[in-house]
Amino acid sequence: MQTVITHSGSFHPDDVFAVATLQLHLGKENIRVIRTRDEETILQGDWVVDVGGVYDESLQRFDHHQNGAPVRANGIPYAAFGLVWKHFGEKVAGSKEAADSIEERIAQQIDAGDNGVTLYDINDHKVSPYELYNVVGTFRPVWGSDTTDDEAFLQAVDFARELLVRTIAHSQASEQIKAMVQAGYEAAEEKSVLVFEENVDRNMFVKFPDVNAIVYPSDDKERGRVWKVGVVPKSYNSFDDKVKFPASWAGLRDEELQRVSGIPDAIFCHKASWRFVAKSREGAISAANQAS
Repeated sequence: MQTVITHSGSFHPDDVFAVATLQLHLGKENIRVIRTRDEETILQGDWVVDVGGVYDESLQRFDHHQNGAPVRANGIPYAAFGLVWKHFGEKVAGSKEAADSIEERIAQQIDAGDNGVTLYDINDHKVSPYELYNVVGTFRPVWGSDTTDDEAFLQAVDFARELLVRTIAHSQASEQIKAMVQAGYEAAEEKSVLVFEENVDRNMFVKFPDVNAIVYPSDDKERGRVWKVGVVPKSYNSFDDKVKFPASWAGLRDEELQRVSGIPDAIFCHKASWRFVAKSREGAISAANQAS
């Protein structure tokens, strides 16, 4: 049984996710978590994160509050989670690609927030994103409750560990999908419309300048298997698409859409003209070929 030390009192995503990572790395059943600021207890810990004033992987110390703590090449300083993930993320995630995905999507955001680095400006809508800091904050003891900080911390760690497990699983699956997408693109003679036998994400085709739309199957609870068409965005996670379905189709369903489009098994066209659904593969391909 190894001892993982972190600080007592209030907690934040960096210490929560650092401990969750060590649970995945070492096995939850193999470690005991102690939250303290007592220097003698800290010195006796097998692993120390976010406290102690030392960053030394060889000593299994991962604090970032001391002078000279490391900073990423992009200017975002490391916090406890980023330091632990830097050394053990690839083993925990199962691949460099999956580890890099966690580093980019989760670790850098957590570390930036813990170090007071702002990553965005509020636009004219005046609405802030609901971040992991907000999520982890909900695990803190509710005023007037009997829950202790230590109990609440471990509840937050359970959440963080599950989130990492799920995100890693999706990242690993994404690697397989990317390989399938690349193979499908290379095998297709006509690349404007690509047809797949598995569910794919239209954003994965942004990198291919000659792909305008993708066709793929999807299981619908009421209708059974249907076929979807997604037009490809001009850039990642953008709503500005390379092509659109005819404006006269927008927002129509079933018989009305079938009449206007001439596709006998048409089911639905999104009102923003980026998604089309048909009962058959042939119907979906017909719709894809009419997008312009």
